[in-house]
Parts: sequence; C-alpha cells; structure tokens
Amino acid sequence: MITYLVISIIIIAFSAIGIKAVIKERRHKRRQLGIAEAYERFARQFKLAVDYCEFMSGRYIGLDRRNRKLVLLDHSRYDQLEQCICLYQVGECKIVHEKDESKNMKRVWLQLKNKRNNKLVRFCFYDQEFDPLVELASRVRKAIHWKTKVDIHKHPGNHRVEAEYVL
Repeated sequence: MITYLVISIIIIAFSAIGIKAVIKERRHKRRQLGIAEAYERFARQFKLAVDYCEFMSGRYIGLDRRNRKLVLLDHSRYDQLEQCICLYQVGECKIVHEKDESKNMKRVWLQLKNKRNNKLVRFCFYDQEFDPLVELASRVRKAIHWKTKVDIHKHPGNHRVEAEYVL
C-alpha cells in the first residue's frame, strides 16, 4: 500500500515537472516568434540591412550601419518594447544602473535621449527578475559595447571600421 502511494507521488511530481517544462518551452517559442515577426515587420517597413545583432533571453538589439538605424525589441516582460530609432536623432546615450535597497544591481539599461524632444528610450540589458545573476557581468559588458556602437554611428559622416569597439 505504501509503495503504491510513494510511486504515485513520484509519478505526479515528475509529470508536474514535465508539464511545467512544456509550458516554459511554449512560452519561449511564442516569445521568439513574436520577436521574429516584429523584426520582419521592421525590416520591410524601414528597409533594414542589420549588420550587428544580439539576442538576450527575449530581447533583440540590432544595428543597421548603412541606414543608421537601431532596432530594439524587448518581449521579456509584459510591457513590450518594439522600436526602430534613427541614430541621427540620438542626442545622448548612456548606461543606467538601477540598484535596490541593499545596493545589489537590479537592472542595467541603455538609455537613449532624442535630440529634438528629449524623449527617453530605455533598453534593458539585465533585469534581476528575469535574468540569472551569473549573466550580470556579461550583460554590463554588452551594454557598454552597444553604447560605444551607438556613439560611433550616431554622427553623420563616414567612419573607419577600425574605430569600432570590439569585445
């Protein structure tokens, strides 16, 4: 009698773990499909030719050097960010570190400020709620890398490829 009870508890536990994994995988596929559809829509609408891009757990950032456009797609949270920004309109670009009460890193943002209307656009590279702590250092380096790319490409005129920052 006890062995049947133990076996049934083990079977229920494994099936619950399996169902949770299937649901998580479906959510991940749905998020990736949403990002792909948004990218395709932007590529057709703005005639993009993205040279550099990066995927980070539900987030996509891409740079079109020829048209000087930055594509920001964030489907990791409930409020989704989908923007294509002309780099000529970017006035200020900086990295914002948001900390909690105990001075732990909560979020890392790439903040872009429009020249004309001072409108802020923030792209999250790290969020403590969604991203594992092990990825914090690499995400901060990626934020610095993309800030450098935006700073180089936001000015009109030609630039040398050697001037770009490489990780």
